[in-house]
Amino acid sequence: MKRILIAVVSILFTGISLLQAQGPYKPTWESLDSHKMPEWYKDAKIGLSMHWGVYSVPAWAPREKGISYAEWYGYRMHEKTNPTGDYHRENYGADFTYDDFIPKWKAEDYDPDEWARFAKKMGAKYYFITSKHHDGFCLWPSKYTDRNALAMGPKKDLLGQFFEAGRKEGLKVGFYYSLYEWFNPIYTGKEIPYAGLKRVSKYVDDFMIPQIKELIDLYHPDFIYFDGEWDHPESFWKMKEVVAYYYNEAAKRNQEVFVNDRFGKDERGKHGDLYNVEYDYDKGSEGSLTHSWSYWQGIAKTFGYNQDTDLEDIMSPKQFIDKVIKGVSRNGNFDINVGPTAAGNIPEYEQYPLLQLGEWLVTNGEAIYETRPWSVQQEGDAYFTAKGDYLYAIFLEWQGEEFRLKAIKPAEGSKITMLGVPGDLKWNWSESEGLTITYPRPKARPTSCSYAWSFKIKIK
Repeated sequence: MKRILIAVVSILFTGISLLQAQGPYKPTWESLDSHKMPEWYKDAKIGLSMHWGVYSVPAWAPREKGISYAEWYGYRMHEKTNPTGDYHRENYGADFTYDDFIPKWKAEDYDPDEWARFAKKMGAKYYFITSKHHDGFCLWPSKYTDRNALAMGPKKDLLGQFFEAGRKEGLKVGFYYSLYEWFNPIYTGKEIPYAGLKRVSKYVDDFMIPQIKELIDLYHPDFIYFDGEWDHPESFWKMKEVVAYYYNEAAKRNQEVFVNDRFGKDERGKHGDLYNVEYDYDKGSEGSLTHSWSYWQGIAKTFGYNQDTDLEDIMSPKQFIDKVIKGVSRNGNFDINVGPTAAGNIPEYEQYPLLQLGEWLVTNGEAIYETRPWSVQQEGDAYFTAKGDYLYAIFLEWQGEEFRLKAIKPAEGSKITMLGVPGDLKWNWSESEGLTITYPRPKARPTSCSYAWSFKIKIK
């Protein structure tokens, strides 16, 4: 009997011991908080996020004043007071379930190489996609469920192709993973039909953690964005163990990685390498000069593709570029999201603002990439970034013949230039007036800088 008991205990702890791989990081906040954000992320500034899944088939959410998440279709269709339910019954019938959309998702136009090239063209240095959203459908051939894109729907390893294409283009590649699933019977305890389900005893120990470990071991991601954590505290999800495993596995490969801050209920903005600011959520992390943070939002009012999107819902190139500049000046990155159609096409109205950013960065990237915050972040219409001995003053509005700044004192004999414009500009500094940069009236404005203008100023 004693031997049997020892054997049972050994089996119970095998999963945990396997998860806690040998390495420098332990499953404690003290240990995990010692992990350093990679310099490559601090240098990168711009990332591309993509939400793509079964929800891209119905691709609908009510157009509301605020945020309207089309990727939540599978949940909202059951809410009695949400217009999504009425829309679903009118267009598909009361007996048509969310899982009935799975065979309709073909991803017939999916070209991961084209997506990776688009990411580079818009100026992104890294990109990531939903490996599994809250509907539980996986974009990779997970052995823990047949609810995946190789077994159903597209019949492809969408995630594997995504990673291969990104790395071929020199991008850092990661994935998004939702901890919870809306209607998985193993998680909810409520028995309903759930396509592809493989029965296990415990959702976290036997399904979620093995899936995350599977993703880490298969694809060696450069970063992970967790989500869907809000139902339970971190102790329920056992995320300290998960993150320790990820850090230690990456350390074996000398791979510099990071994770975001979504580990459990009320845990955002406390731990993790990156704090996310999602639209108007988690605004407390915005502008932190002591911890890496990012804007994470769609170019429209949704993450997943919404076929009812109107042009007034889309950020204009000027709005988008201004927000990038403001974020970077305050120690932030910008993870801009697009939602491809079910076929696999990025809508033109989402492409345009991002490609405009890419064109602007061809000239002004020096003032964005590899910069760090300066002691002053803003003065009037100007936002500041710093790199080595140089300061960059990026004006969001054209000032005319004189650009004035009181916060900056150039180094003696400094040359001041505007990025994209040949030749030096005349300048003057005085104790009372500060810095005045003269832009001669006859000198043409750089057309490639038509959204914002960057001055390079030597200050050391």
